This record gives sequence, C-alpha cells and structure tokens, in this order.
Amino acid sequence: MKKFLLVLNILVSVAITALFLYLAATVFYPSYVRFLESLTDIGVSIKFWFCRVFGVGTLPQVTVNNQSKVFGWETFLPKEWSSFQGSAKGFFSFIVTKEVVTGYFGVVLTVLTNIAKVAVIALPCIFILFACIKHWYKTPNTDYNKDTIPLKIYKGVTRFTVRPIVRFIKQYIDFVKEHKKLLFWWIVIWVFSFNIASIAVSFLAFYLYFSASFDFAAIYIQAGKLVSDLQMIFRKVPKWILIWLAWILFDRFRRKIARAKLARMENRNCGFINELPIVSMTCGSMGKKKTTMITDMALSQEVMFREKAFERLQQCDMKFPYFPWISFEKELQKCMEYGTVYNLATTKSWVRKKRERFERTGSLAQIYGYDYKRYGSTYDDCLKVNGLWDVLETYAQLYFIYVIESSLLVSNYSIREDNLLMDEGNFPMWYSDFFPDEYPPKSHHAHILDFDVLRLGRKVIENNPNIGSFEFGVVVISEVGKERGNNLELKEVKRGTEETNQKNDLFNSWLKMCRHSATVDNFPFIKVFADEQRPESWGADARDLCDIVHIVSSSEQRLALPFYTIEEMIAEWLFNKFINLYYDFRFIRGDNTLFMHLLKGITARLFHYNTRIHNRYGYSISKVQTERGTMDGEKQDKVYYLMNKKIYSSRFSTDCFSDYFNDMARKTKMGLMDYPEYMAERASVDELRAQNSYFIRSLYKDEDGHE
Repeated sequence: MKKFLLVLNILVSVAITALFLYLAATVFYPSYVRFLESLTDIGVSIKFWFCRVFGVGTLPQVTVNNQSKVFGWETFLPKEWSSFQGSAKGFFSFIVTKEVVTGYFGVVLTVLTNIAKVAVIALPCIFILFACIKHWYKTPNTDYNKDTIPLKIYKGVTRFTVRPIVRFIKQYIDFVKEHKKLLFWWIVIWVFSFNIASIAVSFLAFYLYFSASFDFAAIYIQAGKLVSDLQMIFRKVPKWILIWLAWILFDRFRRKIARAKLARMENRNCGFINELPIVSMTCGSMGKKKTTMITDMALSQEVMFREKAFERLQQCDMKFPYFPWISFEKELQKCMEYGTVYNLATTKSWVRKKRERFERTGSLAQIYGYDYKRYGSTYDDCLKVNGLWDVLETYAQLYFIYVIESSLLVSNYSIREDNLLMDEGNFPMWYSDFFPDEYPPKSHHAHILDFDVLRLGRKVIENNPNIGSFEFGVVVISEVGKERGNNLELKEVKRGTEETNQKNDLFNSWLKMCRHSATVDNFPFIKVFADEQRPESWGADARDLCDIVHIVSSSEQRLALPFYTIEEMIAEWLFNKFINLYYDFRFIRGDNTLFMHLLKGITARLFHYNTRIHNRYGYSISKVQTERGTMDGEKQDKVYYLMNKKIYSSRFSTDCFSDYFNDMARKTKMGLMDYPEYMAERASVDELRAQNSYFIRSLYKDEDGHE
C-alpha cells in the first residue's frame, strides 16, 4: 500500500508540475519574455554604475527607464510626470459632481434591485424549507443514535468519494513538505510566471542606476512600469484565488502582530520576575489564579536561567577567545554521560583534577593543545586577574547548567514544560518558544520536590539519599502555609523533640543560605516561588525573607490578534443560534438526521476555529501589588500578563491535591444522592442533630455538658 501511495504521489507531482509548465508556456509566457528584457536592463545598469562611479569609459544609454516592449504602458497612470501632476490637481474637483453622485447611486440602486429580485424568490423557498424541516423534526422518537435514510445515503456517498480524496490530499501535503525541493521548484515557476522575478531584477537595475545618478524624476517611470508588470497577477489569476491569497497574507500579517504582542508581554513579565528577590510568595483569595501565576513565573524563570548561563558562557569565551572550547565541552559532556559529573560540585572537582594533572605534568593535552604562551593564560578585567583554570571552572559550571537536558523546576505539584535542546553535535541551542506553531516533539516535567533536601536540620527520613543533592534550580511550592505553618499554629510545637517538625528542620535557614550553593560567576541560579491565600499563613521568620505579591484582580480574556471582531461576532452568533436548535432537537429526538449532521459540522468548524484563536492569542491582565515580607512598607502597583498558550497548554493541574480526596471518595459507599433530604421547609430536631454541627450540639447540652 505504501509503495502504491508513493507511486501515486509521484504521478500527481509530475501532473501538477506539467500543468504549471503548460500554464507558464501558454498563459504566462509574456512574464518570461519580460524577464529577459529585465536582464538586459540590469546588464546595462551595471555597466553604467561602473562607468559613473569609477569614471572609466563612455556612459551607456540606460534602458531601465524605457517603457517595456512586452507590456508597454498598460496602466491608468499618465506617461509623463508633468501630466500626472496636472491630473492629480484636477482629480478631487471631479469627485463630488452631479454626474458622479448620480452614477454612484445608480449603480447602488441596480445592485439593490438585483438583490431584492433574488430575495423575493429565495426567501419563501427558504421559509418553506425550514418550516418543513421543523415539522418533520417535531415528531418525537427514541431511536438512540440511529441514522435516518438520507444521512445513511450521505455517509455512504462521502465514504467512497469525499473522505478518500480528503485523506489523500492531507497525506500529499505531508509528502510535499518532506520533499522540499519539489515545493521549491514550484515556487520558482510561479515567481517567474507572476512576473515577480522581473520586478525584482528591474528594481535592482534601477537601484544601480539611481545610486550613481540620483535621477529622482525616473522614480515615476518605475512606478508606472511596476503597475504594468503586476498585470500578470491581477489579469491572469482568477479573482477568487486573489481574494484567497490576500486573506492568507492578511491573516499571516495579523498573526505576526499578535505573536509580537505576546512576546512583549512575556518580556514585561520577565522584567517583573527579575525585580523579585530569590524568595517570593504570591497571595490572593481562592480563584485568583495564585498557582497559575507562580507556575507562569517558574516557566519564565527557567528560560531566563538558561539564557543567563548562555550569556555568561559567551563572556567566558571572550576572555580566552582562542581556547578550544568545543573540545573542553565534549569531554565534559562525556563525563556527564558516564555519570562522573552530575552536579556543580563534581563539575568543579573535574576541572580541578585536570588542573592538578596539568600543573604536575605540563601536558598540553589537559588544555587540548591550547598555546597559552602565545595567547596567554591570564585575563585582566581591571578588577582582578583571571587565570585560565579559574575561567575554565566557571565555564564548566555554566555549561553544566545550560546543557543538562532536564527540567530545572523542582515542585510539590507537576508542571509540564516544552523546552527543546537542539544539538547537531557542536554547540547545543535551546528552543524555548512559549507560542510555537506546532506541538513540541518532547516535553519534560518538573522534578518531585523532596522537602528533606531543603532541610538543613532534622529530616523526615533519616539517611535520605537525596540529602545535600539540591544546588540550583527553580523551587515551586503551592500552599506553602499548609506545609510550614504560621507562628500561631506552631505555638505548641517544640524544637527539642525527636520528631522532625517546622522548628527543628532548619528549612528557614536553607532559605537564608540557598544562594550560596547556586551562585556561579557571582549570579545566583536559584529562585523560590510559593503561594498561599494569606501572607500570615507562613511564619514571620521565613516570610520576612521574601517579597509578597498580592493578586488584586484579573481581567476578562482579551485577544492579541487584531481585526478579529467581525469573525468572532459571526462565529458566536451562529454558535448560539445552533446550540439552542440542537438541544431542542436532542430533547425531542434520539436519532441522527442529515440536516442536523451538516449543520453541526459547519458550526463545529467555526467553534473550533474561534476556540483555537482564543487559546493561541488570548491573554488576561492581572493587577498585582508587591510589598516586603515584613508587611510594613508601601505597596507597589504592578501588572502581570497570563497568556493562554503559555500557561494553559497542559502545564499543570489546578486541582493538584485532588487525588487525596479521590482516594477518600473511592473508599466510601455513598454519594451525594445518598444524603438524606429535608422533609419540609423548616428543619426538624432530628434533621438539625443530623448535621453534626458544633453549634447545634452546643444548643442541646445540659448544665453538666452532656446532651
């Protein structure tokens, strides 16, 4: 089957290519003659340019300013600039005249008359059709999921006609994408057929002439020739194709604007995140998108850490520009693959061992043949003298942070990321676009946060193998107050007990000192994002270290895509009209009909299109206030942008602790329907007692404290 499909694809490609060549030879052949003419123009212009610039030879007669012998002056513009000026002066005096107004409204009246004639015939037919359909569909039935005879016929016909064609077209598009040379030659044919190649060559010919002569009067001639050259597109191509192509170009243009707007919002978010200290806590009432915001900030921070590592790698490279960095990187990568280098500490140890071997033996193999006598082994930055091995140690740590193909997020709930490491065997590059055109081929998830690695004191699990392993990254803690507690909740907790608790695990000490293990080249590669409903839910000792981000409000969904209002109005209007009709039909009938099948298909496509646009280019603005964790300073008003494509692409689950409740629910034998109901509008005594309420129980206690 695959071989047959391949042969069919080749035959179709040959047929399409032959059709394109036939059209080029019969319909668009003047474009190719015009191209030869433009080659003559550029040849003369090149000669003119050299003679004029270098002052050699005799200036040739430039042909680029002559009228085309192929098309002539086939344009509405006058041939001379002076004639154009005179026509332009009198143009506006002819716009508002009796003849123009009469002619305009005459055309409008004719069009409206034709529309009215069609409407007089079509509207009664449409009314009768819908009346009949409404009458037929009002007959109730319970034929669950059974197709009517017209629908069966429609499905049978499309199964052997439309659907195979659609499947073939889809796979053929993939075939063309895989064979880009075929697409390239098709584009070449149409570039020449549409006379675009002639326009480009003529522009270059005039540019060479103009750069040597500065003949401004010739610009008007070129504008007229451009209009003549474009006639191959506007006269030979069907109008519906031009409209379709114009729509594609317009849609791409506005999508480009929307992507640029989303990128600017992301840059502003990064600026906001950079202003925050190492530890921050986002607060707000339920539903204010606290977890959403810290997830968004964590995703951005991870990308910024890799960008910062890349930036400082470049700086280290420039300190010793002739050092064979690629050899150094490849050996480090092999050590990472073998497991001898797996964190920053082992990275520094690896470099120091190489340094010891070099200082002991003087072998240039340890520095990959670097000629330090010629290029130097020190770098003076006017602050201190940097030795080669010091820079190598810094470079190795930065490269380790940059190159590890793993998430830098460590979280108490799952977060998905789409960053892709692209490696052709040389220097790897990260692709970290939050608004990609296609789904990423590979995703990573955040690492599970073992709180023991953040405890400098007692541990929940003694001899935990993870202890001491965390050095750098982005720590994300949802509901941090429930994990750490506040001063009031910990009032009865004692530091000296054998059991691990919030007072003897020294988690707060880790917060105060975490930057020490994560600092490379004087930059801390660590950030802690936490959220809670109230800032007071986290103890003051830890809260004082951070900034508090209060979410004040979140705006309604907005759209970064310009010029989409009319499309959105049409899509929503049709959907609302259809959905009411559809559920009226569902209430009456249980079968499937042809009319509803077609109507639902059309509406679903509009719905999918509208939904995808909003998911791709939608965003909301969160108004936030930041203050110091001591809560005694002035609050600053800020904004943070939440973009749908970035944060809602299955990044995390808002009910991240739901499995705890699901586990409890699975163990019970009851559901909501099994709860007893009140018998009347006023609860009886037994019904009040059934509430197991502290308040009700207190009402029925006697003087001795018993019910």
